Amino acid sequence: MKNKRFLLFLSVLTIASGFIFLCNHERLSGQPGGGKPLSTDIITSATPKGQQLRPAEKGPVRSALGQPKIDLQNFELTITGAVDSSFSLNWEQIQSLEPVYSDTIIMYCVEGWEVYGNWKGILIEPLLRQARLKPDPGYVLFHSVDGYTTALPIDYLLKYRSILAYQVNGKPLLPQDGFPLRLVAFGKLGYKWAKWVNKLELITETEKGYWEQRGYTDRADVSLSRRKYYEGEQVQPLIY
Repeated sequence: MKNKRFLLFLSVLTIASGFIFLCNHERLSGQPGGGKPLSTDIITSATPKGQQLRPAEKGPVRSALGQPKIDLQNFELTITGAVDSSFSLNWEQIQSLEPVYSDTIIMYCVEGWEVYGNWKGILIEPLLRQARLKPDPGYVLFHSVDGYTTALPIDYLLKYRSILAYQVNGKPLLPQDGFPLRLVAFGKLGYKWAKWVNKLELITETEKGYWEQRGYTDRADVSLSRRKYYEGEQVQPLIY
């Protein structure tokens, strides 16, 4: 009798574990192709000042070096640095990659405002895998068409399934918001969300980017107290 109960317990546990894995996999990966983006109910619709939280395409526009002009016919995304196989992708090749969708992710600006978006783009992880990382790189230095740079640890990019987005809230990114590719950096302040990304450089040690050279923290984690207002009490610090 005890053995039967134990076997029944194992069966239930196996089914539950599989269900949890499946849900987590979908939450992280999104739905490929033309599937409906994942969504979440943890977003508070009103800001602390009582205003409506704005979607990303209707938020303030910030650019440290001015908005560059992008020629999609000549645009390329290059993965290089401490890798065995550097390569570049043109816009047509980028669009042919399997797209992924994020949950609703808020971008928190260092100035104190926020915008939200459901982002569609390409995962960074397969790009790094294709480039075949050397044993020593620990960071990716993101380069933008306008000369802007910022770095993030590879462990962070992999754990939080970071993407290079070309759509937000069901529409292509606006030129001023980083089209054709913008880094989506969950839990990081807005200056880590590099716009107009055209190169991923693998480096062995972190390198200070544009704003980091001017005194901004390199880690750039959004404070838990700020995140809790929108993301709920269950919010967790970034660990990687």
